[in-house]
Amino acid sequence: MSLRDRARGPRFLLAFVLGCAIGASATPAAAQKTDAAAEVQAVSTALNTFYKAPKKPDVGDLVARWERLAATDQPPALPPMIGFLAAYFEKNPAQVDRVANHPFGRKGETVVLISLEAAANDAAARRLAAQWHWSDAEMAKLGEIKPLAGLVPQGPSDLDTLWGAAFSTGDPVYVRKIYDFYAAVANDPKVEFGDIVLVIQARRNNKPDSLRGIGERYSPAMAQKIVFAASAIWSLMANAAAHPFVKAELDEIEKEAAATNAVKAMVALRQPQ
Repeated sequence: MSLRDRARGPRFLLAFVLGCAIGASATPAAAQKTDAAAEVQAVSTALNTFYKAPKKPDVGDLVARWERLAATDQPPALPPMIGFLAAYFEKNPAQVDRVANHPFGRKGETVVLISLEAAANDAAARRLAAQWHWSDAEMAKLGEIKPLAGLVPQGPSDLDTLWGAAFSTGDPVYVRKIYDFYAAVANDPKVEFGDIVLVIQARRNNKPDSLRGIGERYSPAMAQKIVFAASAIWSLMANAAAHPFVKAELDEIEKEAAATNAVKAMVALRQPQ
């Protein structure tokens, strides 16, 4: 995979569900696509604003609606939902059965069980797996799930998991973990922090060819880390614009570590364009 391809690959914004095209004509097919897009947006908004909703939507119903979307068949849709549910189950263990009482299909069952394991609630996960007639071999795989509380992000999927947890709870601890992932790269003495800025500017300006110099200065593994770090700080800044708890955490970090390369790059990127 080339550096140019990697620059396109990582997800720069959290999306619980993938977008779908909306046709312009007023044919029945176009109307159907519009309805699907409206549901994608409605589910995404409900999940992304759950932490601040005055009246919380029914989580089981949200999972059922998420499950029915064809876009959530794609692997990138899973990590943010797992993070969302794991954080919800951690804070609301008494609500597990209420959520599980919905008639989920296999996809819904899977995301619930994985999320329970990530919430360190193995007993509930195994009880529901047996209730849903999962095999012993399938249940054994649940033990491989990383606990959300100890998750140290390694790449975009883990970052998406943390964003799901952040939007479920509004807890800045998840924002800090995402920042720490970025800072570990930006503060590496082998990395020129301006290169992270360069990656984001290339993304903003749609000029991936400007990244050739990075490919020449770093090994493929380090170049990928830089792109992932850029993905993390880009998502932090984008979500800070819409979510006050994200902005407040970045403001606090800016005060705490002003002299670090990570903060210097962040400050440069937070300037009006």
